[in-house]
Amino acid sequence: MTASTQLVNHFFADEKAAVYLIGRKTPSRNTNHPESGDLSSARLVVLTDDGSASASEIVAGAIQDWDRGVIIGRRTFGKGLVQNAYYLTDGSIIRLSIARYYTPSGRSIQSSYSEGYENTLKIIAGGLLMAK
Repeated sequence: MTASTQLVNHFFADEKAAVYLIGRKTPSRNTNHPESGDLSSARLVVLTDDGSASASEIVAGAIQDWDRGVIIGRRTFGKGLVQNAYYLTDGSIIRLSIARYYTPSGRSIQSSYSEGYENTLKIIAGGLLMAK
């Protein structure tokens, strides 16, 4: 999230929220950039596809919601989950989702699982074909 909000900072002339997150036990948090960006007058076209996820979706969502540019391409992956890493005593890590990312207009970045969890797993597994 830090990288995406730093990148968005370059494209706005005034303070605008880039993303916010909401979790059941995670305090809501807005991310606003404090100063005018050096590319605030540049014309923007953002290209996306089904491989675009997380930070790129935060950038595209802020650009789109604030009418700062045009988004062209395919629907993004939709991984709008905030995860924390919990380290175990054997050195392994468990990553648990603790919140969701939302665009400035309030749209959740997370794709719904209405098409089935198998579709999401297929993409996460790097193209591994899975039975439905």
